[in-house]
Amino acid sequence: MAVPGSARTRSASLGRLPFSLSPDELLDRGTKILGEQRRLLAELTAKVSEATVENFLIPLDQIVVAARDVGAHGGLLFQVHPDPAMRQAGRELSEHSDRFFNELRVSETVYARLRAIDLSKEDPATRWGFEKWLREMRRTGAEQPASQRKEIVRLANELDEVENEFSENISSSVRSVVTEGAESLRGLPPDFIAAHRPDAEGKVRITTRYPDVFPVMSYADDADLRRRVHFEFMNVAAPDNLRVLARLLEERRTFARLLGYSDFAAYAVEDKMSERPEVVETFLDRVTNLVKGPSSTEVARLLARKQKDHPEATRLEEWDGPLAATGYYGTKVRQEEYGVDLRALRAYLPYTAVRDGLLGLCRELFGLEFRRDPAAELWHPSVEAFDVLRNGEPTGRCYFDFVPRAGKFNHAAHFTVRTGVRDGGLPQGALICNFLDDKTPVAEARMEYRDVVTFFHEFGHLLHNLLSGHGRWASSGMGSVERDFIEAPSQLFEEWARDPATLARFARNPDTGEPIPAALVARLKESEAMGRASFVLRQAGLASVSLEVHLRDPKGLDPSALYREIFAQRVGVPVDPEYHVMASFGHLTGYSAFYYTYLWSSVIARDLLTPFEAKGSLTDRGVAERYANEVLAPGGSRPAAELVRNFLGREHNFDAFTRWALAGGKLT
Repeated sequence: MAVPGSARTRSASLGRLPFSLSPDELLDRGTKILGEQRRLLAELTAKVSEATVENFLIPLDQIVVAARDVGAHGGLLFQVHPDPAMRQAGRELSEHSDRFFNELRVSETVYARLRAIDLSKEDPATRWGFEKWLREMRRTGAEQPASQRKEIVRLANELDEVENEFSENISSSVRSVVTEGAESLRGLPPDFIAAHRPDAEGKVRITTRYPDVFPVMSYADDADLRRRVHFEFMNVAAPDNLRVLARLLEERRTFARLLGYSDFAAYAVEDKMSERPEVVETFLDRVTNLVKGPSSTEVARLLARKQKDHPEATRLEEWDGPLAATGYYGTKVRQEEYGVDLRALRAYLPYTAVRDGLLGLCRELFGLEFRRDPAAELWHPSVEAFDVLRNGEPTGRCYFDFVPRAGKFNHAAHFTVRTGVRDGGLPQGALICNFLDDKTPVAEARMEYRDVVTFFHEFGHLLHNLLSGHGRWASSGMGSVERDFIEAPSQLFEEWARDPATLARFARNPDTGEPIPAALVARLKESEAMGRASFVLRQAGLASVSLEVHLRDPKGLDPSALYREIFAQRVGVPVDPEYHVMASFGHLTGYSAFYYTYLWSSVIARDLLTPFEAKGSLTDRGVAERYANEVLAPGGSRPAAELVRNFLGREHNFDAFTRWALAGGKLT
């Protein structure tokens, strides 16, 4: 058996797939790598009868890393490549990798070898990673009879294909409305209007891509334009994905029952911090009861503002933004009562300055240096690549892909590109977002403040990936942390985008050189609390939908009707029957039944912020270093609750979240 160092090197070299390959070359090379890993796995299980860490667990981990990286590479290209043929090849390669792991997880031989390993003298990270291996294999059928394991693999492969179809339909569905005349764009920022010039017939096309939708919903004075854009946005990927979703829910339930679970929700949350659906339901009830009253007060506040324009109004329409502080009337209140004009704020947020300010912040907080590689081989000319060093030592690599285009993933997310592991390759990650208008040169692009916060959020995932990708095992990285903790580091990092001292460092008007006024930054932070309870309540509604749709019998279930039912009961907001939000609820693939992770993680993130607040500064290097070393760098090498307890010196609690959610946004 090869020694660990040489095997790591071999797996890493096999796993290098450049972005310049043709679709046929990608599939050919990728499937050959996976075939080699199958051969190595068969050879390993045949040769090793008395398994140890050295002769079995280490080689197995190397096989996992190589196969995982093939899937990650294919999955990324499936979501981002401009060539449809390459996206299809990426999807196929990702599914080939999924099939490899579906087979591995039910391998009776691998399971028996793992169970025989003596870990009594190993470190906690190895024992915890090993425990997760065995648990996942038990959960996915390794102890089932051979005939049942075959059916489990078949269903798992089919589920991967259906999930990819659901995601692809969302990415490829771009709806639009056509309007005409300058009056219809009244209220929108000048740079938005400049990027949406009328065509030869005087018509302007507004799409459902984020750089179009969010400004319209925040600023457009034409209520009918907001209504029309909102309708199209709420029906992205409908009706096609409703049929796909029905199939997905049925097959997930069949899969869960084949494994002995009552429903897919029970299966999906078992390995999370919550462990059981009833714990999630109790948690969501607690959050709902906390914010429902304050949310009603916020909605009444926005309705009162609407009635200044329309005295006859008795309710807020969905296109008025009743549950969003950055919806139309929330934006009006922030401007008129807090003196925060989000349109004017765009002038101080050019993309390049925001990017450079964020990277400079990471140098100060964590000793990270980002060196742009202008010669990097990339999948699109607008993508930026950076090599990352920490205190002078190579740490990883990252990519920024922020311009929307046809067929590209249309939300915002961090994608793992390569698995980082000690003695192997360095971690690589990509931020795939849609902040920048494709009609505006990047050097001139301005950002919405909400997009700056999202940039910091996704960058928090990237930091987690880069710092955790140096452990002994694949299971030591960020990707193996409990999924209802995974959002906590990214939610925490949002706070630097909201911190007046940090924002003032890079928020500067590039045309005049004027820094953002300190008084404006202070008012911006104060206004942030306005509408927060409503935002939290909406998240509770989405989390409840995500869980409940996997608890119920899918036969005869209408997911759109369920969405309306839950939002009426839990959130207290009617949803138009013509809206089909479930068709574009992309988290139903990646997060399935546990979208609640955003709220669960938020409770933890608010508590993780308290040591910084105790120091009176978010840029205290000592606290930042301790956070990086005790929470981010360990990744999945220890249970999340243990990482949090080590950093806080106690168990986390609801106190900080309660203060934050109920801040109220009242003028002082």
